[in-house]
Amino acid sequence: MSVLGSLLNTGVSLWRSSLQLCTTYLHTGACLRVRMHAIPPLKQVDRWTEKRSMYGVYDNIGILGDFKAHPKELIRGPVWVRGFRGNEYQRLARKKKMVGDRMMTEDKLVLEKRLRFLYRRFNRYGKHR
Repeated sequence: MSVLGSLLNTGVSLWRSSLQLCTTYLHTGACLRVRMHAIPPLKQVDRWTEKRSMYGVYDNIGILGDFKAHPKELIRGPVWVRGFRGNEYQRLARKKKMVGDRMMTEDKLVLEKRLRFLYRRFNRYGKHR
C-alpha cells in the first residue's frame, strides 16, 4: 500500500511541476508595456557651442582674401594633425616623427606600442592589404 501511495505522490508532484512550468512559460512571453513616466526627458542641446558657431567660418577665406591663406594654416591644433588626411597608424607615425624625441618616456612607449599593434592589424586585416 505504501508503494502505491509513494508512486501516486510522485505522479502528482510531477504533474504539478509540469503545470507550473507551463504557466510560467505562458506568463513570461507577455509583452511589457512602457509606462509614460519611465520615458527619459529630452536633452537640452546648446546650439551655440564654440564648435557649432565656428562651423564654416573659413569657407570663404579664398574668395575674400585673394587665396593668400589656405584654411589648414588657420586651424588650431597639434602640428602633426593640421591638414592631415590618413588613418590612425599614419597619424601616429607622423606624430612620432615630429615630436617623438621630445616626448616623455612613458608616453613614447605607449605610442610605440600602439604603432606596433596598428602595424600588425593593418597588415593582417582589411581592404588596405
